[in-house]
Amino acid sequence: MKPALISWALSGGAAVSVGFARFGYALILPAMQTDLGLNYAQAGWLNTANALGYLLGALLTLLCVSRWGNRRLFVAGLALTTAALLASGMTHHFHLITLFRFLAGFGAAGAFICGGVLSGVVGTHAIVIFFSGGGVGMLATGALLPWLFDAAGPAAWTWAWIACAAICAPLSWAAIAAMRGIAEPSTPGMRAPWPWRPCLPEFTAYFLFGLGYIAYMTFIVAWLRKALAPAISVAATTSIMWSLLGVMTLLAPLIWRPVFNGRRNGWPMAASMTVLAVGAALPLAFPTLAGLWLSAALVGSSVFMVPSAATAFVKTNLPRPAWGSALAVATSLFALGQTIGPVAAGWLSDLTGSLSMGLAASAAVLVIGALIAMTQKPLESQ
Repeated sequence: MKPALISWALSGGAAVSVGFARFGYALILPAMQTDLGLNYAQAGWLNTANALGYLLGALLTLLCVSRWGNRRLFVAGLALTTAALLASGMTHHFHLITLFRFLAGFGAAGAFICGGVLSGVVGTHAIVIFFSGGGVGMLATGALLPWLFDAAGPAAWTWAWIACAAICAPLSWAAIAAMRGIAEPSTPGMRAPWPWRPCLPEFTAYFLFGLGYIAYMTFIVAWLRKALAPAISVAATTSIMWSLLGVMTLLAPLIWRPVFNGRRNGWPMAASMTVLAVGAALPLAFPTLAGLWLSAALVGSSVFMVPSAATAFVKTNLPRPAWGSALAVATSLFALGQTIGPVAAGWLSDLTGSLSMGLAASAAVLVIGALIAMTQKPLESQ
């Protein structure tokens, strides 16, 4: 594979593990709720199950990356995630769907963490490209799924999961092919110590990112159906919004390059979380199509820049053998927040009878995280 294509092909790992496995759920959720009769807490629980799998996968990556290496875990994660998406479309049983959402998250953790580490070997710009690959999944699902449901009805959610798996297969193949040209950054059997206390502001902010962003990505489609329908075409609005999210995610590497270049402190994370918080709050302040479009543009341009910032921080402040372990710790904290976020937002929405309350709380959490990230200073040279 040509060197110029490696970063983009590797980003297929982010598309599979996040764009389809995690964010695709937001588009499929309304149809699942209608067809299966789910309340908001149950809908949030399915995403929490995915996040629990992600958390366990992150912890396993922390324990095993020094023994098995990033490359093996990357391949295994992509294979498991794709298989779990396929299985999700083959049952109507709530508990089985929960299991497959869990397995999709479990596999996605290894693919996402280790893919980020491998992109760091290529360079800092490759890190941003890798995480922006999640926009491929968002663009594809946004362009296809709303029209599928409009034509075939809510019962077509099973076919939506199967279609996602069918697209993930070639993306996984491309990412694995790109990985073959990247050297393994970890030394088998060797653990590299690294100072975790000085990293607390960055990692705490990353936890709050997981806690805050997931409510928007889980419930925004359900919110627009409640707040803007029947004044709009739901299929067209959803498709445009999700496609805009995906397009802005793909443009994000160009937009954020000046912010990331040469910075070893917490400002890249603080800036991206601030933009994300504004984007998440906009539909509540301006419940119009214009507000929704601007919200999608801001969220799409920033949501994958937060994990990019965490990965770039680790890469520029810690020795290479410690990258896998440090990112696994950071991702475990992120996954813990992501585990709590959906069910908490769903519970709050059920309690108040309004999705807006859950979305407002998530925006507030993101602002707090941005303020904490501002306090992160560069670590002493290792």
